[in-house]
Formats: sequence, structure tokens, C-alpha cells
Amino acid sequence: MREIKVDSFNGMNNIVVKAKRTMGEPSIILNANVEPDGSLVRRPGLEKVIDLPGAHSLWTNNKGLVLCVAESKVYRVLDGITTVELADTGQADSPMSYLEVDEKIYLSNKNWNGMYDPGLNTIGKWGVPVPVTPVLLQTKGSLPAGNYKVCLTAIGNYGRPSGNSGVTGITLSETGGINILNFPEGATVWMTDPNSFQFFYAGNSSIITALPEQAEPIPTMWGVPPDPMSHLCWAFGRVWGTRFKKVYYSEPYQPELFRLTTGFFDFSETVLMIAKTDHGLFVGCEVNTYFLSGANPAEMVQTIAGIGVVPGTLCYASDLGELGKNVPVWVGKDGIYAGLADGRILNVVKEKLRIDPQQVQGASFYRVKDGRKQMLFSMKHNQPKGQVVGFGDLAACDVVRNGVVI
Repeated sequence: MREIKVDSFNGMNNIVVKAKRTMGEPSIILNANVEPDGSLVRRPGLEKVIDLPGAHSLWTNNKGLVLCVAESKVYRVLDGITTVELADTGQADSPMSYLEVDEKIYLSNKNWNGMYDPGLNTIGKWGVPVPVTPVLLQTKGSLPAGNYKVCLTAIGNYGRPSGNSGVTGITLSETGGINILNFPEGATVWMTDPNSFQFFYAGNSSIITALPEQAEPIPTMWGVPPDPMSHLCWAFGRVWGTRFKKVYYSEPYQPELFRLTTGFFDFSETVLMIAKTDHGLFVGCEVNTYFLSGANPAEMVQTIAGIGVVPGTLCYASDLGELGKNVPVWVGKDGIYAGLADGRILNVVKEKLRIDPQQVQGASFYRVKDGRKQMLFSMKHNQPKGQVVGFGDLAACDVVRNGVVI
């Protein structure tokens, strides 16, 4: 039968035990969509359009750009019918995370990272490598005698500066200049005043003969490109990413510059998710989900918000009624959770659905189909003691009833 009309349909419910189940509230719904008039319609099937063994980590910017990964190679999907290889990571295969900032796509997993330029259709390095540590020799010039320190930065292909190189000191026993013997092409020189510690712009030449005319301090001191990270997020003008039990963040509005020795939050368990809100971040781990309230890392306050998460199941709902807009939603260890801007999380299926997912890689996406908002999730389940549960979206779940969040 293609369509079943059900009177007083209340959605799927595998929690309430009844002596006799009814079609008005079945315990399991498989491969069916619920129409607004209460009818159940067979869910449309899928058709394979591209043969790409091992494909995973499908991503789109909703502007026609589609990327995915298969067997450690990054592909672009063209017109939904063919793929073009963009890069071979050369590393072990792992779920990929993506982030679009200023029309550049940053992509990373736990073993590799890179930056994709859609205009050039190429993938390069994420960030500008720091230059070599300068080798110094005294030469002629008008620098006053004293102790100096010198470092270098480089400019990347997109005009962004790198972090500084290692620092080299030199002592001028009399008035003179400084010669950088291993000066890289295109490098920028930063130097302290005599017997000082603050670095200022000193030109773009291998020979320094005079003190800078203007005191322009170095803006990227101790910054470096990021290590490979998982679960990327762009929030409060920074890139956030996870690496094992740490959450790293970039410098403000500099997605390619991180201070890895100081710019991170340390957790006691493996981090599996970062979800943004207007007033903070949810950090999902194996056992707990935490909330970092605030927008400035130096002022953020960490609290426990709930239980652990299933990695890969985060999506954002553009409108969840009284719960807000652009609400992060994910699969937790016992339900589907929505994260609110004030740091609370709500199990939006707690009265309808009991699940027991494995905390291995899942997937999700949010869509509007035929005018209805849907969130679809896929995950592996533990072997149930009772019935097997299968579900595909939240169309049958009330999240607000009579103006009260449930």
C-alpha cells in the first residue's frame, strides 16, 4: 500500500508500553514520511548517481560547491554526476570537517589539513609556514651599540602574514648594522630596539642599517598554522577545532594563525563536537557535553550541560519555534538534543523515542522539503535488549506543546 490515512496520528512512540498498539501511535515507523493530513506515505527511494567506493564526509556550501572524501583523497562533485580529484592527503582515511571563511574552504581531519580555493580549484596549505631562524652578522650601519633581537615573517599567497620565525640575538659593540645571511625571498624583518624586548617592523631587506622610523609592532608573534584538527567551527570571529582532548582557537579574524601553546581549552575526555550559539559554544565529549559561555576565550566560563554525543551528528535548524533560530541539534547518548543559547540542552524526543546509539561516526543534515522542516540522522545502534528502533527525522516529534518546551 502506498498511502495509509491515520486518524489522530500522534507520531512514533517506543517508550509508552501499551497492551495493544495502534496506528495512531506506532512503536516503530520505517521508510515512511508523515504528511500534514496524518497520512503515512512510503519514503522515496534513492538512486546512486556516482560510483565512488569509500566515499564519506559529503559537504556543500549550498551555492553549488560540493566536496567529499574517499580513500584519503578529496574530491569535488560536479553537477551531481561526476567527481574531480583535488588532493591526495597521503594520510590514513578519516572523517573530514569543513569550514567556509571569506570564500575559502578550510578542511581538516585528525591526520591532515588544507585550504581549498574555489576560484583556482586548488588545495594548498592551511596557513603560511614560518620562515627559517635568521643567521646574523654585524656589518656597517648607524644602529647604536647594544643587544638586538631579530625575527622574520613571510607573506602568503593571499597577503596574510605568517607567525614569526625563531629569534636570534646579536650584540653590536659599536655603531653598525645587521646582515641576515639566510634572508628568504619576500620575508619581512622585525627587530627590537637596543637592549629591549618588543619587536618592531624593520623592513624587507637582508641588511638593517638604522632603527625603524615608526614603531609598528609585530602582529603575529608566536603564531603558527594549525595542526590537523577535527570538528571545525567558525564562531566569534575565530576558527575552533578539536584535537584529542583539546579545543584550539585561532586569533581573531585570522583563520590561518593559531597560538598552539596557549590558545586552547583542555578537557579531561576526547572531544567529539563543537556547536556554536549566540552566547557560547557547546563542546560534546564521550561522557559529558560542556558549555563555554561567552565570546572571548579569556573570559569564557565552562559548565557541564549534559551527557556525551555521537560525533558527526551535529546540524543547525534554521527555526525551531520557541527554541530559537539557527539552533544546534545533535544525537546524544540517549536522544536528540537541541542546544539553547543560554547553555541549556533539551532532549526533544524524550517522551517519544528511546535510542541507544554507539558513539562512533554518524551523520546528519537539516532541510526544508515540501515546506516542512526536517532533520535527518544516521548512526549505528547498540544491540537492543528489546525491539529494534529505526527512525529518520524529527517530523513526528513535538518540541513545543501549548507554549511549553518539552
